[in-house]
Amino acid sequence: MARQLARGMGSFFKDCVCAKPTRCPHPYSIRFRDALGKQREESGYATQDDAIERLTQVYAEKKTTAPSVAAARRELGQLTVGEYAKQWRPRQRKMTDYSTGSTLIVRSTCTLSRVWGRGS
Repeated sequence: MARQLARGMGSFFKDCVCAKPTRCPHPYSIRFRDALGKQREESGYATQDDAIERLTQVYAEKKTTAPSVAAARRELGQLTVGEYAKQWRPRQRKMTDYSTGSTLIVRSTCTLSRVWGRGS
């Protein structure tokens, strides 16, 4: 017995090849588009009701997010770590010359090298 969800809410399914998928112990997965418009997939829901509840929650979050907030999140999602760090620095108020220098060193040697896989 399949349940119909509202158009655009997403879908739920079991990712198994059991003979009777409704009776098997495998968890349900859900697939949906988040507020940024990216397709996401989550798994680990024991029942259809749990999966539908999560889809409903995501759908409500997506509908209540203001378009300007969604656009800002989309823009931030496109930035690299280095670009974000360059934008972040001028917004900090209580940075002295000493702390600015140490921030730049940490940013360049630790953070970026770990993100790009060039560090320990």
